[in-house]
Amino acid sequence: MQLLTMKRTPMPKGSRIFSILVWPWLKLVSMLPFWLLYLISDGLRFILYRLIGYRVKVVRDNIARSFPEKSLGERLEIERDFYKHLGDLFVETIKGMSISESAMKRRMLNIDQHHYDDLYQNNQSAIIVMSHCGNWEWICLMSQIVCQQRVQCIYKSLSNSGFDRWMYAIRSKFGANPIPMEQTLRVLDANKAVVTVNAFIGDQNPSSGKGAYWTNFLHQDTPFMMGPEKIAKKLNMPLYYLSSTKVKRGYYEAKTVPLCLDPSSMPDGEITRLIAEHTEREIQQQPHIWLWSHRRWKHKRPA
Repeated sequence: MQLLTMKRTPMPKGSRIFSILVWPWLKLVSMLPFWLLYLISDGLRFILYRLIGYRVKVVRDNIARSFPEKSLGERLEIERDFYKHLGDLFVETIKGMSISESAMKRRMLNIDQHHYDDLYQNNQSAIIVMSHCGNWEWICLMSQIVCQQRVQCIYKSLSNSGFDRWMYAIRSKFGANPIPMEQTLRVLDANKAVVTVNAFIGDQNPSSGKGAYWTNFLHQDTPFMMGPEKIAKKLNMPLYYLSSTKVKRGYYEAKTVPLCLDPSSMPDGEITRLIAEHTEREIQQQPHIWLWSHRRWKHKRPA
C-alpha cells in the first residue's frame, strides 16, 4: 500500500535565503561534539535569561499560577532550570541534523517498546499523545528508528517558511512522515490501510477557546484541543500517552501507557480529560522540562 506523504510546495524566496545563508551553518554546528554544544547552550541561557529576558514575565507568571503552593525560592529554581533546559533544546534540535541512529537510541530510550511491537504484530494503527515536556523533537527522531510501523508526526506549521522546511527535514531524517496539523485528518484517513503510529502534541494551545475541552489544569481554567480524541473515534484507533523524563543532560526516557483502547466506548470529552490529567502529572514530576515560555493561558472560557 502506497503511503500518502506531504508534497512540499515550491520554495519561496525567504526559504531560499534561509537554505543558502543559514542552513549550512546550522549543519556545521550540528557536527560539533556534545560537550561543545552544551557550552553553547550555557551561553544561550545567559543571553536569553539574563541579557534579553526572553519571555521571563510569561514564564514567571505561568509558574506562579501553576504552583501557588510552592515558595518563591522553589518557583525561581524551576525558572532558572527551565532556561537551562531551553538552551539544551535549541542545541539538541540542531544536533538532530547530523546525529546517528545509534546515538539517538542511546540518548532517547524508549522504555515501553513492547506496546509498539504488539500494535505492529496485530496490524493495528494507533494514536500517541505527548506534551511539550523533555525533547519532543528527539522523540520524533527516535520513534521511526525503533518502530516497525510508519510514524506520522503531527506538527503546527511555522510562520517562517525557511525555518519550517528546516524543521521538516530534521523530523523526517530517519523516515518519519511529518504532517501539518491542518491536513491531519485527510492524510490519516488516506493512510488508514497502512499500519501507522500517529503522534500528537496534546497540550497545544487551541486557536480559540471555542470548541475546546475546558478543564482545571495546573490550578487554571484551561482549553485543550479535542483533535486526538475526535480522530481516534472517527478512525477507531487506540490511544496511548507518551511521557518523557530527563535523566541527565542529553539523555531522556520515554514511557508509553495505554490511555483508551476502545475510543468509541468513551463519552465525549473523557479522552481529552485523561490527556489533560496525564499531562499535568508529567509536568509535576519534572516541572523545569515543560515549555513555560508558551502563552498557554491566553484564552478565556467562552460565555
